Amino acid sequence: MSFAKSKNDFSKKDMNFFSEFSSAASQQISSAFPIFLLATVAILVFTLIVWIVCGIQVMKKQDQINDIKAEMASAEYQARLAAKDQSQALVEDLRNYYYVISSLDSKIASRATSSVETLTACVDALPDDTVMIGYEDKEGLVKIQGQCLNRESAYNYLKTLKDKDLFSFVQEKIESLDPMKEGYSKNSLMYGQMLYTFEFTCTLKGHFTVSWASFIDGPSPTPITSLRTQSFNAGSDYKIPDVATITADGTTYNLKNITINGVAVSAQVLEETINTKELSGKVSSNLEIQLFYEAQNDGGES
Repeated sequence: MSFAKSKNDFSKKDMNFFSEFSSAASQQISSAFPIFLLATVAILVFTLIVWIVCGIQVMKKQDQINDIKAEMASAEYQARLAAKDQSQALVEDLRNYYYVISSLDSKIASRATSSVETLTACVDALPDDTVMIGYEDKEGLVKIQGQCLNRESAYNYLKTLKDKDLFSFVQEKIESLDPMKEGYSKNSLMYGQMLYTFEFTCTLKGHFTVSWASFIDGPSPTPITSLRTQSFNAGSDYKIPDVATITADGTTYNLKNITINGVAVSAQVLEETINTKELSGKVSSNLEIQLFYEAQNDGGES
């Protein structure tokens, strides 16, 4: 009996505990619900505000885009685009024109320098009793005419020219001169003084030119520098510095390819040129060098 009573008392205590626990839990849930509801409302309001702000920004951006599209579609903007295209075409035409003019100027300058140097060397080699009466330099073929007192002077002059190693002689002619047949009178100072005439025809030896220019690579390469030409003796070393990159109109270009007399150099020569930033070699013939470039991207590479 007492055992059943104590068991019953224990069950009542359990029931009271669960009842009190449930009541406390209900009170906590009731007090937390307004907080949860308020937090939910705050999140919704914040989300709505963000959505409204984003919507306003999107509308503003769209308005700006529409304004830009309208401006681009306007006749004034199209006229400016057309003017820009015309300006770019004009710049390319001027570059091509400048390249052609500089090419001619460079060739003339190189030719004139070569002719003057050769003529000076020929005059300096004249013996004391010899005068030059004719000199012609055309496309590397040189004709020298003169008069002297004796045949040995003409041969000495020829030997001196050969020692200078300027020419490869093609033809030589030395003849006696009759002053009377040349129109000199007996009272003329020239009478009896110039007894021989000579004519040497020869070709310039060991004289070559190296010309180079830079181009923007493309189906029709656009020149971005003038043609430069320099004269060299056979076997001399030539060097073209600062070829790895070039800047024109605010744009930087990287070296992409090189041709020498129309033939592309090997990949090894191109890589070495880019690494050393210069193109060099020996001169054994006339060289026409073209350097081709492509625009550098924002990352510094082509």
